[in-house]
Amino acid sequence: MHKCVSVALAEVGYLEKQTPEQLDNKLSNPGDENYTKYARDMHAHLGFYLGSKQGFPWCDVFVDWCFVQAYGVIAARKLLCQPILSRGAGCRYSYGYYEEAGQIVREPKEGDQIFFRRDGGICHTGLVTRVEDGRVHTVEGNTSAQAGIVPNGGCVACKSYDLDDPGIAGYGRPDYRLVEE
Repeated sequence: MHKCVSVALAEVGYLEKQTPEQLDNKLSNPGDENYTKYARDMHAHLGFYLGSKQGFPWCDVFVDWCFVQAYGVIAARKLLCQPILSRGAGCRYSYGYYEEAGQIVREPKEGDQIFFRRDGGICHTGLVTRVEDGRVHTVEGNTSAQAGIVPNGGCVACKSYDLDDPGIAGYGRPDYRLVEE
């Protein structure tokens, strides 16, 4: 299992916070204001994003955070195909970075970044944990345990989808050969 997937799975159950208090406690201070430890920690890495992402939808920040925790800032940026001062905290931008690098694929593998679409645009993202029996299994930030694509749902949860779900836009394939696992 890729390190970033292990990091992500350890976060299952984390709830977003109402205020920027108790960010490190998975369950305390629950709310719907999009405050998370993920945005706080990513902002501490000066130059990763164009600015703070605290208080904004955080599905993509969660994925980026998992990569940074697993591989460090420099390797994470390379794996995610993101430039310095990226707009990568938005899932549509992250999809675009993979697309520019020629790393969008249609057949998922564990460790890929999954992207979802709604009304023609990229609306949500997560990490593929496994593929089996015609389903892709994921761990996603800012979703819910409810079935289906739930962007801005407020927690880290494991989900699964049919491989032919029309809401799946594609998969960003990090080049894991760049890191030693």
